[in-house]
Amino acid sequence: MRTLPAEFIHKNHRRSLSQLVTGDIKQVNLYETYKGASLGNHYHKITYEYFYITKGSFLINIQEKSQIVGRNSFFVVEPGERHTLECLSMTGSFFTFLTKPYTKEDTDTYK
Repeated sequence: MRTLPAEFIHKNHRRSLSQLVTGDIKQVNLYETYKGASLGNHYHKITYEYFYITKGSFLINIQEKSQIVGRNSFFVVEPGERHTLECLSMTGSFFTFLTKPYTKEDTDTYK
């Protein structure tokens, strides 16, 4: 897992813009979850999976290394990295951005 800083930030009197990532994104997902829910416990052979936490806190386990992340955390899980997220707050939400779309025919998801 690599924590990712914003690529570009611009602020003025009208707004603040944070450009998070420039890349070849094929699918975007929004997850909403509840305390104690554990998601993932798999890895991908091809897909890069970017995560952006929008609400709550999560225990992230990547390759057996744990870290707590919260709102506005942005990180990428690279191919081959086994990953699990556990929601620590009453509710939580996050986006994932995938470089390869998930389909029933080709999930690129391995235990």
